[in-house]
Amino acid sequence: MTVEPKLLPLRIRLPYATEEEFIVRYGAYVARGGLFLATRAPKTEGTRLLFELVLADGGRLLRGEGVVVKSQADGPRAGMTVRFVRLDVHSKALIDRVMDRKGQGPATAKPPFAPDFPTPEEAPAAPAAPAPPPAETTRKGRPVISAEALRRQAERMPIPGSSRTPSREGIPTVAPVSAEPLPAPEPPVSFAPEPLAPVAPEPSIAFEPEPPAFVVPEPPVPLAPEPPAPVVPEPPVPEFKGRRRAILDVVPVAPVTAAPRDVVLGIDLGTSWARAAVHHQGTLQLIPVGGAQALPALLAVNESGQLLMGEAARAEAERAPGHALPGLRRLLGVRARSPLMRALSGPLPFALSTSPLGDASIDLHGRQFLLPELAAQLLRELKSAASSFLGHEAARTVLCVPAHFDDRQRAAMREAATLAGLEVLRILNAPSAAALAFGHGRGLARKRLLVVELGGGGLDVSVVQLTGDDLEVITTGGDPTLGGMDFDARIAEALATARQAQGLPRPEHPSDWAELLLAAETAKVALSEREEVSLPMPGGAPPFVLTRQRLDTLTEDLVQRLTLVVRQVLESSALTPQGLDEVLLLGSQGRAPLVRRGLEEALGVPVRTDVGAEHPAALGAALLGQGLLDAEKGKPGATVSEVLSVPVGVAERGGGLRRVLERDTRLPAEKTLVIPVTAGPLALALFQGPSLVAVENEYLGTLSLTLERPGEAEVHFSLSQDGLLSLAVTLPGVKRQPVTLTAQPPEDAEWEALLSRSPFEGEPGTRPGGLLSGLRKLFGRR
Repeated sequence: MTVEPKLLPLRIRLPYATEEEFIVRYGAYVARGGLFLATRAPKTEGTRLLFELVLADGGRLLRGEGVVVKSQADGPRAGMTVRFVRLDVHSKALIDRVMDRKGQGPATAKPPFAPDFPTPEEAPAAPAAPAPPPAETTRKGRPVISAEALRRQAERMPIPGSSRTPSREGIPTVAPVSAEPLPAPEPPVSFAPEPLAPVAPEPSIAFEPEPPAFVVPEPPVPLAPEPPAPVVPEPPVPEFKGRRRAILDVVPVAPVTAAPRDVVLGIDLGTSWARAAVHHQGTLQLIPVGGAQALPALLAVNESGQLLMGEAARAEAERAPGHALPGLRRLLGVRARSPLMRALSGPLPFALSTSPLGDASIDLHGRQFLLPELAAQLLRELKSAASSFLGHEAARTVLCVPAHFDDRQRAAMREAATLAGLEVLRILNAPSAAALAFGHGRGLARKRLLVVELGGGGLDVSVVQLTGDDLEVITTGGDPTLGGMDFDARIAEALATARQAQGLPRPEHPSDWAELLLAAETAKVALSEREEVSLPMPGGAPPFVLTRQRLDTLTEDLVQRLTLVVRQVLESSALTPQGLDEVLLLGSQGRAPLVRRGLEEALGVPVRTDVGAEHPAALGAALLGQGLLDAEKGKPGATVSEVLSVPVGVAERGGGLRRVLERDTRLPAEKTLVIPVTAGPLALALFQGPSLVAVENEYLGTLSLTLERPGEAEVHFSLSQDGLLSLAVTLPGVKRQPVTLTAQPPEDAEWEALLSRSPFEGEPGTRPGGLLSGLRKLFGRR
């Protein structure tokens, strides 16, 4: 990826209410090729700016890139002349309006970006004003307006809504901003621990009047409205001379800032952190959120019942750990009584309940919170930060999800985005997004990568093939019950045991575990850099000392599970570690030395962790979003071809699962299941998961039909590129029509009857455990 010189951000708030007022009162200082800004701290000549001019209410005026071509730090005309390099569509249209008002029009003969600041002939008409002053002439006979002519021209400019001329109250300036030298071009960017850091915008800069000590010895520029309204900068005094040819020879550059509908956000709502990125000004950039590059994916409820998020939620969690709601994504779209919910190891620091549709919900302070609604709060915050960063609404997104997410979890994530006012163009597996961002700009040709992401909420493993910005997933897998939160739970259990040895009771209520889990996470992060940490114990007892060796012992079996999953994913496609070009270890838990060491020993090949513990999934999603925009315009762009990560099947009599769509099925996909039927009711229970026992997988719903006559029924399974399932049926004598599943799970006593009505007879001895064994596991009985 080519990296252009860094741009110095500069945001200026002008004291105008409308664009028309800006054109009338500031148009004299705007030309087709640039503008003048009066400031006591001008940037040095050659400084590249990422500038934005906004109205008093924050509305957009001009936005683009520019370069300082003239700078004067001292004297009565301190300021800088900025030549436009790039402008967005809105800005170019506004410049055309300014030129029309000045009589030049869009078809002016002057070259683009020429310094066409107004000459006396171009000055706007003014009522009852003295004749224009004579123009000075250059050696080549070209008219150049003098400073005195500009001042007199400004005096003739009327104030909208008033017959008075502006008062003379000094020179307004742009408040100074921190100056920095123009950075040298950097080498091509590789994804280091902090990849592609965005240019953070500086605070809004408002025009303020010059202090009384700053006095112009000549008659002051009369461009200020009546007090207390602010005033505007003085006009430029361009002295082109030797610089003129260099300015005129600049080749016009097409604007790259996209219109509002031409921006697609890449969003990664992680277990611990939430990030948004965008393909902006020709580069991939993370969007700053509250001065940082990520938003803590944490919610909390304070004593008054107010819902907090981000840093406010983190502060509340430190004050009262029991008020925090961490790890929400892990439970998103999961039923309250499901195999996954039972398999999630370790204590949860909040109480769970069941929503009307059977999904897990959270009870806190007597309130029930639905998980999609909570996730929408975080997504809404990211959307707001993106809109502020871009200067216009950003409502379309490519959304990252864990590769192990099933249909219900993906649908829940899409629902959360819809609640946040986002239009989801694509759902992308996080390992695929991270690999796409890693390969961007490297010119990789058919390179095979193993991506292992061990985040806070689960494990994802994918093998992908990269060719430029085209990514094809070969195989994928994972374990939703193995993540950083499970490592925290091991430490919290050890800490609870140590407290119990001191005569303190073990935590009983879910909120009682919050303090221990928070301390465990802090200790775990510290042990990534240190050999030993001490955790305080209540009641003056000796501190609990946790060493890295002790942590390795507590979590050794978790690392073994990780290496087992990785090997299974490779073997499913007959791949070997030696046939891989790179192994990328991502995710916050991937920073643990034991995890990296264990993976390298299991594979026998080096493992890269320099691509960042917090993976660049949001950047990859933004890259795919730009690829989707390019495809709409018939241009080549980034593409991703995914596979199904979790099999889908129907229940058989006897309790087995007849798979209809196998894991690693290329997406999108369609499969038809033909069922011999008789007249009467038909019930087909659908499950998604790796187990051969139906009820050990996640229940998707039941397809209930009533057939008028016997024959063959066809059930059409369709998977979108996002991995979302839709169904249609063709019944005897009836054309194909879409159908929906009954989402409400059956009561405990109804499960066996439901599965016994399946039209498919399981083969004896081929399904482990059988129906009764699976039902006992489903309802928590062994």
